Amino acid sequence: MINNTHIGRLGALAVALGIGSAIASTACVASADSDTSASGASAASKSDGAARSATSGKSPSASRSRASGINRGPAATTARDRSEVKLSKPQRTSLDQNAASGGNETVESDAPVAAPVASAVRVQIAHVSSARAAAPQAAPQAAINVSRLNAVVQELRTALGTFLNSLNSDTPPPGPLLWSVIAFARDEFTRVVNILKTGSPVVASSVLETSPNLLVNPGAEFGDASGLGNGVVTVPGWTVTGNPTVIEYGTLKNSWPTGLSFQMPNLPAIFGYPGTNQAPPDGGDQFFGGGNVTSSNFTQTVDLSAAGESIDHDAVQFNLSGYLGGYLLDPSYATVEVQFLDENKLFLGSADLSPVTNLNRWGFTGFKQRETSGTIPIGTRSAVVTLQMHDLNPVHFGFTARYNNAYADNLSFTIEADLPAPADPTPPPSIVGELDHVFLVYMENKGYDSIVGSPNAPFLNSLINGYGFANNYYAITHPSLPNYYAMVGGTDFGKTYNCPDVCIDDPDALVFNIDDAGKTWRGYAQSMTPGQPLVSQGDYSTDQLPFAAFAGIGDNQEYAEAHLFPLDQMAVDFQSAETTPNFVWFAANESFNGEGPVDGLSGILHFLAGQINPAHQYNVPALDQFLSETVPVVMNSAVWNDPTLKSALIVTFDEDNNNITLGIGNEGNHIVTVVIPSPGAVALGGMRDGAFIVTDRLDHFSTLRTIEEALGLPTMTNNDKYAQPLNAFWT
Repeated sequence: MINNTHIGRLGALAVALGIGSAIASTACVASADSDTSASGASAASKSDGAARSATSGKSPSASRSRASGINRGPAATTARDRSEVKLSKPQRTSLDQNAASGGNETVESDAPVAAPVASAVRVQIAHVSSARAAAPQAAPQAAINVSRLNAVVQELRTALGTFLNSLNSDTPPPGPLLWSVIAFARDEFTRVVNILKTGSPVVASSVLETSPNLLVNPGAEFGDASGLGNGVVTVPGWTVTGNPTVIEYGTLKNSWPTGLSFQMPNLPAIFGYPGTNQAPPDGGDQFFGGGNVTSSNFTQTVDLSAAGESIDHDAVQFNLSGYLGGYLLDPSYATVEVQFLDENKLFLGSADLSPVTNLNRWGFTGFKQRETSGTIPIGTRSAVVTLQMHDLNPVHFGFTARYNNAYADNLSFTIEADLPAPADPTPPPSIVGELDHVFLVYMENKGYDSIVGSPNAPFLNSLINGYGFANNYYAITHPSLPNYYAMVGGTDFGKTYNCPDVCIDDPDALVFNIDDAGKTWRGYAQSMTPGQPLVSQGDYSTDQLPFAAFAGIGDNQEYAEAHLFPLDQMAVDFQSAETTPNFVWFAANESFNGEGPVDGLSGILHFLAGQINPAHQYNVPALDQFLSETVPVVMNSAVWNDPTLKSALIVTFDEDNNNITLGIGNEGNHIVTVVIPSPGAVALGGMRDGAFIVTDRLDHFSTLRTIEEALGLPTMTNNDKYAQPLNAFWT
């Protein structure tokens, strides 16, 4: 039993420690190795009143109206709003670990969270600081001081009694409580000493404000979701690495996204992505996903300079929380880390949320909450929050092979400071200059490592070494054609196969916007029969170019004939500016595009060898030959060399070798992209000349936005609207 003697002795010890702490005046900061074993429960609001951008109607599912100013959760409830918080099982608290980590407290909950709690468990005591508002003057009264000192002791006895009585229960005591009591004793000792010395009591300030959620787009609601979860989307407010995505709750999983001419069936809902019944409280419509290949990250930097003075003098607390999850037994998982940096971007400390493993989820698809809190290191001026999606999918062949099933939602980062809520994200600034002509070519199914330095691709490597080379460029999805559709429509339209005919109705597609702007466009395809762009025959296939899949083109012979031509016609058209379109897409047939041919036994065997061993350079010499014959047609043309005209040629690939079906050769959809400016574009358009490497993370939506910017066209979806343009190719 805990009696008054125990309380008295420990009270005296606490007072002594508090006095010693006051004398030492040593600040606690978050350590570089934060504690991840303590437990508790807390929630964060999905967003802080940030309005979601209007949908563009490009979602593969039915569009729905979305109200602006959505509050994705209840207002954060801090420990300062209550005097006691009870922790429920199953939990683990380590006082020693929490102390060693500089006051960080990490909370986990493997049980459902009944009520959101958004901050660390701490005693409700206002900090006392000489930097705070001056107190009114009062005449010294020793009797009052002694009375106050007695009151301090009584408060300590009460607080310690609560702490020690908890030792008799089955619930582990909250570690931060004892340290809060000691801090309280230190502050009160300082206050009483000041009273005795000056006769003027220092009045405690009001409770510190907690900021709103400082993360932009914290719940993936601002932006478009991926149809069937298989494609990359642009995520406003976040910088990404790899190919993460955003998925709508209740989306079905496609059983086998493969390069066939028909869609494989979707899996039953029980094997789909998390449904609305598995979403966190106030989870909204969408959540963060790991993407269709390899590990990936979302990163965001929070500016804390406005709270710099408080951080340096007032031991400002932070709170980091989120809902993390995964898919059935897939061991892929998500983690969240915050790194604190000084004004020179030097590392000061960090804290992280522990993962929710498949065992934590008991093998069910869904989310569980994680939270951590602590003291922001002195000198901090920014915080870098990173959501990491760790791909451990053991399935390398067959249904949903190699898919990264790490999920997250409702991320939150708050601090004890009066800071404003972040503004809604805005499109990245563009310095892309106006162009008269943009020429584009897609090669097929070869990843970065299959091309760069390959002795079988000498011409393409000469372009890589001679012009602007984007070495951190990614395709959107698998299989091939949805990457084409994304360039024309700003989304993959939820397609997981190669459409053999019209499958997309999009009146706002790129080429229709070109028409509306009074500009011109044409597609040129190898082996096409003149006047027969909608008929696959011989070595020509209508899917060499993406346009036949779009309503208004693939079902309109007259319009198709006016815009789609055999490759040989390109050299004729480029003889003058009047006949050269503003936008050109030219393509190889299957024998020269990098994928095939697969129409004979030898081709099939070579194709299979390339699938089993992606290092096998099947068709690389052929694609290099095609480029060596067609790129000079562009660069030797009269239009290209006209010093008054500004043109650019973009050479890229639709995807890498991995098609998810086999799960072999996964390069994360990392592909080669080269941008070549004409002499006029360099002299008049501000494009960079010569050889250089661009390290910005870019993708097909980046190229699409660049085309739109260069030709003065509107964007189509949030994917191209918020994409990072190819700015580095301009000065």
